[in-house]
Amino acid sequence: MRFSLSAALLVCTASAVAAAEESAASATMSVKDVSGNAHLAAAMRLYQKLDLDAALAELQLADESAKDSEDDRVQVLIYRGLIFSETGKLSGASDQFKRALAIRPWAEVPEGTSPRIAKNFSDARKSLWGMASVKPPQKRVAAPAPQPPASSLAPDAQPGPDKK
Repeated sequence: MRFSLSAALLVCTASAVAAAEESAASATMSVKDVSGNAHLAAAMRLYQKLDLDAALAELQLADESAKDSEDDRVQVLIYRGLIFSETGKLSGASDQFKRALAIRPWAEVPEGTSPRIAKNFSDARKSLWGMASVKPPQKRVAAPAPQPPASSLAPDAQPGPDKK
């Protein structure tokens, strides 16, 4: 009886550990897919784990690495604003959100952000741009090259030398 109870406990523990590892791996992969900036990816993971001081330190390094990437720069500012919101520094959060929105007006907070913080983000956009949401610009499709006018005659009936 002890053996079967121990075996059942071991199986349950192993499956729980495997599920936790799989969940952590999928969360890590989704963060890594977002950016090539390793410091930004680390900051995102730390924010998700609520290790806010470590996330801020990583964001500082990510900011230094993001000089050539507008996408990374916007994400750094948004996550810094999220952390400031979480720690009660609402004016600092608003400033970070506005800086991100000045670069990319259609930027959004990550999915799953608390409604209170999402509203602060929306308020920052409204104070900066006068509206609560901004649509991203539409990509323009190049106009097709003009075609030469088609002859009204069929190819066989084109005028040519008379053949009799």
